[in-house]
Amino acid sequence: MKKLLLITLLAFFAVTNYAQTDLFFSEYIEGSGNNKGVEIYNPTNQTIDLNNYWVARYSNGSSVFTGGGVTHLVGTIEPYKTFVLINGQTTSTSSSPACSPILQAMANQLDGDYPAPTYMNGNDAIALLKTPNGEPIAEDLSNVTPVDLIGEIGLGNTISAEKGWSYVQDSTLTYNNATGTPVTGKVINYIVQSKATDGVTYGPYWMAWTVDHALIRKPTIVTGIVDNPHPFIVKMEWDTVPGVVDSSGYIVYKDIWDNLGSHGCVADPNYTSVGELPAMGNLKTYPNPVSEHFTFESDAPIKSIHLFNILGNEILNEFYDYPVKTKVVRIGSIGSGVYLVKVIFSDNSSITEKILIK
Repeated sequence: MKKLLLITLLAFFAVTNYAQTDLFFSEYIEGSGNNKGVEIYNPTNQTIDLNNYWVARYSNGSSVFTGGGVTHLVGTIEPYKTFVLINGQTTSTSSSPACSPILQAMANQLDGDYPAPTYMNGNDAIALLKTPNGEPIAEDLSNVTPVDLIGEIGLGNTISAEKGWSYVQDSTLTYNNATGTPVTGKVINYIVQSKATDGVTYGPYWMAWTVDHALIRKPTIVTGIVDNPHPFIVKMEWDTVPGVVDSSGYIVYKDIWDNLGSHGCVADPNYTSVGELPAMGNLKTYPNPVSEHFTFESDAPIKSIHLFNILGNEILNEFYDYPVKTKVVRIGSIGSGVYLVKVIFSDNSSITEKILIK
């Protein structure tokens, strides 16, 4: 039965192609303890009834969500607004701390008891699903429509014991263990290995964006993922929030909720500034209109640049080994029209300008 469910679900995520725009995940909170949750955004001009929607967790590479929990959403989302689902645990046990009451106060709905979707720990796929009239999900998933997905379903042992998904495909790092002996940790096909090659030392956990991070969907994304990705490349549609320095002097990206409860998206006709994180620097692009190339200048270091069409599809990107403040970008044979140039600064904040290609 599990094999059948996997084939059925992967078929849903592989062949469904929707012309209409639907809800999607706009923020992902994977913080300390049970400080966890997801934000859902409505990019349409209609109020959407959440009775038809479910959030499901595919735990530790599982092909089914029975072990990870599923939550039926309640309420509505107005056009261009968000809905926040937060872990509902209010008391601590010896092995499971309560979720922060500050974070819970930001919720539109508190999640259920364990196992529930908001008990994710970085290596779980989280899906947004829909059923007609909110009817219970059928055992064979015959009444399920996939709406959005974070992670990859059905990886099994490839992800079950590992830390989560990284922003790099393959990487080998050498660092010292607790006794000062050099060890090697790896990221393999975007998955951060939990242990170094000595089998004892922790792997390069800081390379995993889906654990101990708050992530925000890129403002140019206007629809959810309905294809089960292989591999899941987190940086394609997600940004980390700018890190903060903790009491020990380390930069951390968890338990940062400044943007929770609102989302900037190009689908909103009133949205004028792409990039909801406070920008580290300023951006200047010229010439405008553009023919063969343009130059960008900034007073802060930039690690990548991305060009999107007006529908939010990325058509060009450049990643820099060392952050730059000025660069000439050649556009090739891109068609004429209005485009969005987005730069990402070294602290992961971003800013976007419109250009006209003639």
